[in-house]
Amino acid sequence: MSYRWHAFYLVIIVALLAALLLLGAKAQRAALAAQQAVAAADLYQTIRQTPGRYQILDLRDALEFEDGHLPLAINIQPDTLRTAQLDHYRPTVVVTEEGDTEAFGGVAREVKLAANLEGGMTQWRMSRLPEVSGLTDTMALRRGRPG
Repeated sequence: MSYRWHAFYLVIIVALLAALLLLGAKAQRAALAAQQAVAAADLYQTIRQTPGRYQILDLRDALEFEDGHLPLAINIQPDTLRTAQLDHYRPTVVVTEEGDTEAFGGVAREVKLAANLEGGMTQWRMSRLPEVSGLTDTMALRRGRPG
């Protein structure tokens, strides 16, 4: 066989490998996009079954947060996210008023395993899931007690 045939087969193999990698990357992006959103009812079931699994960050202002928030949620402002003492490798759910994807994107750049609450607090309330009123004692959360 001549060297041209070897080069031809090598090009074919490289093209097939590139196509496989491209298809795998598309499937992985689709799987990640599906994981980046969590439904209110599913999140509530997870909170009830394993309370410490998610780190829940509420990005609304303090008055909205005090009016009602998810159990074990921590109120944090998006501009203080870099300086906040968060576990950047713990699965995190981001809560906004209506599931704002732009605010979620800011958190997703800082926290590795972030998911957005679909529909935000509006959907949570429409699903008639329980809320906690009042400010949360974040120091107690760090000690392991819900506020």
